[in-house]
Amino acid sequence: MTTFTEEQITLIQEYTQLLSSIQEGFEYITASYSDYSKTEGDVILNDILQAFIQVIQANESLEVLFKDDAELESAISSFYEVTVAAEDLEGIFHQSQAKQEVVQQKLAPTYLAWYERVQPVLLEKIQQ
Repeated sequence: MTTFTEEQITLIQEYTQLLSSIQEGFEYITASYSDYSKTEGDVILNDILQAFIQVIQANESLEVLFKDDAELESAISSFYEVTVAAEDLEGIFHQSQAKQEVVQQKLAPTYLAWYERVQPVLLEKIQQ
């Protein structure tokens, strides 16, 4: 059992909250493609892309914190797959159909698969 400092617990809690917010953002965005009353999809997508920067920065700290947990360290570092998917938005952000296809078929599923791999393990770590 790992003992965490208060600062480390706060980092993990804020990180898991950020990941949950991103997940909720993707739910809104994908819903906005068929529910036209949801008009903030592009704003939220931009917010998510900005949040990815925070995730990458936090990942560096978490990889050090969990250096003795190969499975979790590997899961955290696999976030690069999400960034690769996000790169497909480059140059097409204002092309609605192409952007929608990237988000629905690649970016959101890649993020959600990564999220479902990392989030439960992190929550378990701070609840021990």
